[in-house]
Amino acid sequence: MILAHWPILLSLLAYSDVTVTPARTDHSNTTFHQSLAALDKASERTVETLRRYDLESRYRRDVPGAIMQLEKTVRANPDSDLVYALAELSWIEGKRLDYKRKGDALDRYVDAVAYAYDFLFAPELAAGRQPSDPRFRLACDLYNGGLDRLIRAAQSNGRIEPDGVIKLKVHGREQVFRVFLDPGKSPWRAADVDQIILCSDWEVAGLPTKTYQYGLGVPLIAVRKSDRSAPGPEKFYPSEMAFPLTAFLVPNSKLREAAINDTRECTLELVDPVRVHAVGAEPAMSLESDLSTPLAYMWAKTDLSKYRWSGLLRPEQNLERAGLMLLRPYEPRKIPVVMVHGLASTPLAWIPMLNDLLRDPRIQDKYQFMLYLYPTGVPLPIAAAGLRETLVEAEKTFNPTGSDSEFGKMVLIGHSMGGLLSHAMVVESADRFWQLNSDKRFEDIIGPAEVLDELKRYMLFHPLPFVKRVVFLATPHRGSEMSRSVVGRVSASLITDPDYIAKLLSRLTKDNPDAFDRRKFRRLPSSIETLEPNGKILLALLSMRPDPLAKPPVVFHSIVGSLRPGPRETSTDGVVPFSSSHLDGVASELVVRSDHGVQKDPAAVLEVRRILLEHVGVLPPGVAVGGGAKVQE
Repeated sequence: MILAHWPILLSLLAYSDVTVTPARTDHSNTTFHQSLAALDKASERTVETLRRYDLESRYRRDVPGAIMQLEKTVRANPDSDLVYALAELSWIEGKRLDYKRKGDALDRYVDAVAYAYDFLFAPELAAGRQPSDPRFRLACDLYNGGLDRLIRAAQSNGRIEPDGVIKLKVHGREQVFRVFLDPGKSPWRAADVDQIILCSDWEVAGLPTKTYQYGLGVPLIAVRKSDRSAPGPEKFYPSEMAFPLTAFLVPNSKLREAAINDTRECTLELVDPVRVHAVGAEPAMSLESDLSTPLAYMWAKTDLSKYRWSGLLRPEQNLERAGLMLLRPYEPRKIPVVMVHGLASTPLAWIPMLNDLLRDPRIQDKYQFMLYLYPTGVPLPIAAAGLRETLVEAEKTFNPTGSDSEFGKMVLIGHSMGGLLSHAMVVESADRFWQLNSDKRFEDIIGPAEVLDELKRYMLFHPLPFVKRVVFLATPHRGSEMSRSVVGRVSASLITDPDYIAKLLSRLTKDNPDAFDRRKFRRLPSSIETLEPNGKILLALLSMRPDPLAKPPVVFHSIVGSLRPGPRETSTDGVVPFSSSHLDGVASELVVRSDHGVQKDPAAVLEVRRILLEHVGVLPPGVAVGGGAKVQE
């Protein structure tokens, strides 16, 4: 009977499955693979260059000899046509040798990268190159394709490490690649990189869009191992963080210049694409970057898909895993955005929205995202206390002196039950929760100090002054009929009560026999029981108010799902009706055509982006971005 209802429950709860799998050998999501795949013979423009220097017939019978003669010619006569031809011919020859003599092929790939770099950036070639020339884009692909082959060759020889050196034999000489991660342009440090993986080796599924910027460089996944038991910032990092970097190779000398002591050097820069968007000498070019694949890789490698159910049904066993998780090292002068998932969910539910938000450079520059994980089966007051204490701990860790004003502009985004937890961060409890359990004042209750302190954590709290804006997505402020349905009753019956809460309440009723109803004060309502329509806990939360003296006051926004056209007042997202998700006094309210998984809806994502841009003053209040905004009167 119970199992028969799980498909219904699954259809109602919002979730997103994002997966990464090894890429097929005949597939790549990079433009340089696609454009260079068919480049197996000289282009017409390159043939014209060979013809102009009387090398066409020699190239047909002696490719290495023709290339050598071109190299000799270009040293005496720096010319953009010659340099481009050398880049193209080096790539073609590298491909030809790839299956026979990989060492010789590598030589040609180094040449392809270096000559393409010269073509794109050498000042003396500026007059002969134009962005409108098709060879300009192909030179970018030759650069990226050759660099991709070099990175793969380097990885086969050992691990690529920032602040390390890669040595390869090129034309009988030693080619030295000094790997460099600029700490001035990224919060990441060399010690943070435990592994480097090429993004093109993985395929992502479950994301409707991909955050990919075309330009120069090879997108990478950098992996960092973390010890969450360590003190300080480390506790806020996932156990295995994956973050984007882009490899960009800078030849320290032109190939047409003589090498010193038969040794050439290049700098392999590992560029942070969140901080740096353009590379190269003037005029700079866009950095090729992939933000989606590292994001998907990190979360697909976790066990969070299992945690969504264990966190709901066995919350006490999973309380230790609750906490705030950063996607990047904390960056002062960036506003924290904390995303709080809903019932029977995990931070994985936010990946599609995060992926889309990070497409906007303004969002990247102004904000840093943090995801909150908690077992969703615990009673709402306990879950809210956990979030509150985690945020306070984050403030003590990252803004201990209060000097970072941007931390004090924190934004909370909560989906479904996560919206209720977020609401509890910005209101004054007074004795609203406590009055649901006793007509005695809390100060008059007798009991051990540790028991009273624990209960006070859940029942009595103040607004967090550093939270300035809250966005509610499909939040059941007045509950949901699902809690009364067969599915809700079955689900609630499967949730195990935390033993320590039962012991705590039992001790209080024993010490204060006239303060509590023993039949009702044996346990706190589970998360699903809390969602009973117009339940006492929800109405108590609704009655709480933010600090009226806060400057500026906290701002609320609502995004509501509606399954089908019709009057707003009678609409529903399939789980939460409009009458429950509507909240008076919000700065804006937007209804989007969506089920309960509203955080995946494109119009909802656009609205969140609009709100974030409004928060930093880029957009004035109420200005539509795609999905638009309905400002409440």
